[in-house]
Amino acid sequence: MLTSAARSPLPPVAVAFVAANAALFAFTHDMTRIGDTSLRRNALVDWATYAFPIAEVGEWWRLGTGAFLHADIRHLILNLVMFFLLGRRLEKQLGSPLFAAICLNSMLWGSAGALVAAPNTAVVGASGIVYGIMASVYVVERLSGRDPWSEGLGTLIVVNVVLSFVVPGISVGGHLGGLVGGLLAGWAAGDQRRRSPIRVWIALPLLGIFGFALGLIAAGTWMDPLF
Repeated sequence: MLTSAARSPLPPVAVAFVAANAALFAFTHDMTRIGDTSLRRNALVDWATYAFPIAEVGEWWRLGTGAFLHADIRHLILNLVMFFLLGRRLEKQLGSPLFAAICLNSMLWGSAGALVAAPNTAVVGASGIVYGIMASVYVVERLSGRDPWSEGLGTLIVVNVVLSFVVPGISVGGHLGGLVGGLLAGWAAGDQRRRSPIRVWIALPLLGIFGFALGLIAAGTWMDPLF
């Protein structure tokens, strides 16, 4: 039996994510500075993933909202193209509910990783989710008996991890956190031949809760720059 995502010409979750990010980009950016870093400062201050307001003001939702902000048009396009190409592939393999759960886990683990690595830095971008999707596609296809390396996916992951350390201004923690979250979520969701749906839907929320808790704990490590 085909999943709803497989019957549909366009995967609904992937399309909705791309549309939401594009709409928020238009809403949160100064369109007269589109060729430069155009994110409005109030959007950065109010919604970025940043430890101080999470730990001291209780703004836990920043573990999610920062993933829907982008610094400039190049940042947006790079993330959305990668997300759609890989996300469409994964959503058609697993179905929309599991794909959405993997995206959520990747987002939470990516935010947690960013806060572990640099709690005093404001972070924006869907890169953590993209890295999580990369890892999930690899695991899911590996579990299904395919060879992701022969299709270039393993090389893509290695190259992107290396670039995370080489290119300045990138949240290495956010990328690696998303990668780990996606790896674990892909393992939980992808091996459906050996696990019952009940066990899959127990494992995925538990992974999400752990990623959320790790983000809150990491936010508590922020330090006042005056001391």
